[in-house]
Amino acid sequence: MTTKVDRHERIAPTAYFTSYTWHRLGLPYAELFATARGARLYWSLRFGFEWMVMIRGRLPTMAQYLGQRHRVIDWALDGYGADRVAEIGAGLSRRGVTWAADRDARYAEIDLPHMIAAKQALIAERAPAVLRGTLAARLSHHSIDVLDPSFGDRLAALLEGSRRPAVVAEGLLGYLTIPQRTALLGSIRGALARSGGGVFICDSHLADARVRLGRAAKIMTTLIGLLTRGQGVREPFADGKAAEAAYRAAGFAGVERFQPLELLDRVSGLARVYAPVNIYRLTAEAS
Repeated sequence: MTTKVDRHERIAPTAYFTSYTWHRLGLPYAELFATARGARLYWSLRFGFEWMVMIRGRLPTMAQYLGQRHRVIDWALDGYGADRVAEIGAGLSRRGVTWAADRDARYAEIDLPHMIAAKQALIAERAPAVLRGTLAARLSHHSIDVLDPSFGDRLAALLEGSRRPAVVAEGLLGYLTIPQRTALLGSIRGALARSGGGVFICDSHLADARVRLGRAAKIMTTLIGLLTRGQGVREPFADGKAAEAAYRAAGFAGVERFQPLELLDRVSGLARVYAPVNIYRLTAEAS
C-alpha cells in the first residue's frame, strides 16, 4: 500500500514552496495545496536566508517575486478569455482549480505521474463535495512528458474543439536547455496552430533583468538553487530582444511582454518592488 509519505517523496521542494506561497498570498483555492512541508520550507527560507534580502529594502523576497510572476500570468490569461487551457508543468498550482471553478473553462493540467497522483489526492482529500463535482466536469489531469516527441500531438488532442485555446507554463522554460526549450516551443506552437490558433503564456528569464538587482541577484539565484535541489536556471535569454527573436523563430506571430511594475494599476496584489519577472503572451496563428 502506498503511504502519504511515499506518494510525495519524489516531488521537488519547489512545488511545496510555491503552493504554500500562493496560500500565504491569499489566492483562491491555494489552501487545497498548502502542506506542512511547504510551510516548513517557506518559513525556513524566510528566516534562514531571506533576511539578507529584506534588510536591503526595496529588493524582492521570494514571495514577492513568485507573487508577481503568478499574478501577471493570471492577468494575461484572464485578458485572453480562453475557453480551454492546458498548463504544462502545473505542479501544485491553484490556477487550474480556479479557472475550472470560477471561469467556466475546461482546464487540463499536465505533469509527471507522481505529481499528478499527489495533486489528485489532495483535491480528493480537501475539496468540498460541490467543488469536486464541478472539477470532475471541467478539470483533467494528464501524465505526459513534455519533452517526448509525441507531446505536440497529445497537446493538440487536449485542445481539440476549443474556440480560444491557451497553453500556460510557469517556472518551466528556464530550467530547460536551449535545444529542449526550442523543441517544446515548436510543439506548443504547432498544437495551437492545429487547434485554429491560440496563445502560449509563459515566464522568461532574462540575463539583463538580473543586472538591476546587483548582489541581490546572487542571493536570489542561491535561493532558487536550494529550492530546485541545485538545478537552477539554465541559459537565460540575454535580453528581451533575444527572447522575442527565439519566440518568433519558433513560429509565434505575436509577442507581447508584460512586466509587473508597468501593471501596478491593472493587476491587484502586485508588490511595488522590482523583481526580474518577464511574462510573455505569444500568439500562434491557425495552420
